[in-house]
Amino acid sequence: MQKTPSDMRNGKREDRPEIALDAIDRRILDRLQRDSTVSNQDLAHQVGLSPPACLKRVRALRSAGIITRTVAILSPEVLGYPMITVARVKLELANESANHAFEARMAELPRVVQCMTVAGDYDYVLLIRSRDVGHYQDFARRVLKLAPGIRSYTSEIVLQVHKATTELPIDPV
Repeated sequence: MQKTPSDMRNGKREDRPEIALDAIDRRILDRLQRDSTVSNQDLAHQVGLSPPACLKRVRALRSAGIITRTVAILSPEVLGYPMITVARVKLELANESANHAFEARMAELPRVVQCMTVAGDYDYVLLIRSRDVGHYQDFARRVLKLAPGIRSYTSEIVLQVHKATTELPIDPV
């Protein structure tokens, strides 16, 4: 891995240098993002390294911030949250203080699975998990309609998801 000049991420300039990944790093990342439960021994075999060399690479990818977390991806349907709603939110005042307060409130709510600042007619887009329409309506009444600082919001219920992935493209060297 080589360090290269920083790049734009999420519209903000990063002070941290970007890491140049070689072909082995890319194979490691590709396999880990598909199944992070793979043993180091199996991963090493799959990418053509010795287990100690593979472990060293994985640790370097973690310390560089390329691997940020290792998680289990749960089934929302099995756990009782099959419905996704996209909510677009416009704040009364879109200033740093109001934005921070809104973001902090959304971070506290486990059913809000994503909160994104956006450009355009709205300030935020939320992805919200619910059991059913009534469950979402209760959330909208309690959180979106009554929350201070929200000027307006719209809701769109997702009827069917055709693609959902956490995998990122791992471009070849």
